[in-house]
Amino acid sequence: MAKRRTSGVQRRSRASEGALNRRLDAPRGRTVDWRIVALVGLLLAGLVVGIIAVLVAGSGPGSNIGQAEPDDGRSHIAMGTIPNPRPYSSTPGTSGPHWVTPANWGVYTDAQPESHLIHNLEHGGIVIWYQPRKLDAQQIQALTDFVNTQLSSERYKFILSPWGGQDFGHPIAVTAWRWLLYLDTGNLDAIRDFANAHYGQAPEPLGGPGPPA
Repeated sequence: MAKRRTSGVQRRSRASEGALNRRLDAPRGRTVDWRIVALVGLLLAGLVVGIIAVLVAGSGPGSNIGQAEPDDGRSHIAMGTIPNPRPYSSTPGTSGPHWVTPANWGVYTDAQPESHLIHNLEHGGIVIWYQPRKLDAQQIQALTDFVNTQLSSERYKFILSPWGGQDFGHPIAVTAWRWLLYLDTGNLDAIRDFANAHYGQAPEPLGGPGPPA
């Protein structure tokens, strides 16, 4: 009986040693490469920043700066001259030959000559053209009220005029020197954004005429 107990103890001892040896010989877990973790984190952060930038650019003022137009020059032509053919790269024009004297700032109910108001753009102003058949009276009144408000402020270089030329495909065109923004609605916030970006950004920003009386 004593021998059997000793043998059992020895067998358990050997089994315990074998299990311990197996644990000691087992392969260690893989160590984390923190350089890879850091690289993945940087890539994810860059992706998030890029998505945010695209969303902001698509929804904020940047989307209302309009389209940059070619430089068609700054030459003067005689008052009353209507160039034929049109020497302007866009419709309405944003630069190019224009009458010697700019128009007064303000709201016009009759279509003004394009070549006249381009001189106002050269002096840093904003000209809002609209196609009367594409807007109702309430929308035109909203544009009128907007421009009248600007005329009584320090940033008074604004003109609102019906468009009498070739259809440019939209109800409204907002112009500055070499910049053009088409609008399908009377979006005053978009017009403000455009003006904030381009008002006074012209070859002769100090040119007249002065504030409306």
